[in-house]
Amino acid sequence: MFIFLPLCSSILCRHFVPNLTMGAPIIESLRKHTEAYLDCHLMVTNPLDYVEPLGKAGASGFTFHIETSKDNWKELIQNIKSHGMRPGVSIKPGTSVEEVYPLVEAENPVEMVLVMTVEPGFGGQKFMPEMMDKVRILRKKYPSLDIEAVSMLMCTTIDDNICSDQNMPNFDCRLMGV
Repeated sequence: MFIFLPLCSSILCRHFVPNLTMGAPIIESLRKHTEAYLDCHLMVTNPLDYVEPLGKAGASGFTFHIETSKDNWKELIQNIKSHGMRPGVSIKPGTSVEEVYPLVEAENPVEMVLVMTVEPGFGGQKFMPEMMDKVRILRKKYPSLDIEAVSMLMCTTIDDNICSDQNMPNFDCRLMGV
């Protein structure tokens, strides 16, 4: 099992989700002090606009939402890789897991799939355990794919089923109630 302990950054643009958070300047500042894997999960309307700035800032991974990139994901993956980052794709709870299959099976594929277990944009939501079915489906179909499930969890909700079949547990950098 791959142990994934990144410094992660969820980047929101106030269009795809209504909140705004950090961007490339924060990643650049972090990079000056660490060689850690800096994973950027972009919850933005136009992720292509962020590829160059985050690549220059030193981001390691760039995960975009399929919901915002259905028409340009091939170009987006190529740009992410050309800027030295590892491409990943994320799906919201209401999005079918099958929507990521073409991206995983492409000639120039994403290298990771992130399954949202809450609606993106707000912390403190209740974990949606049924989203772990998407993780199990992906694991069965793609045994070597890196799979991450993201959620802000209360320690009381963590059980054996939460980490099943994902090899990159994230929990959005926050474990509440610790």
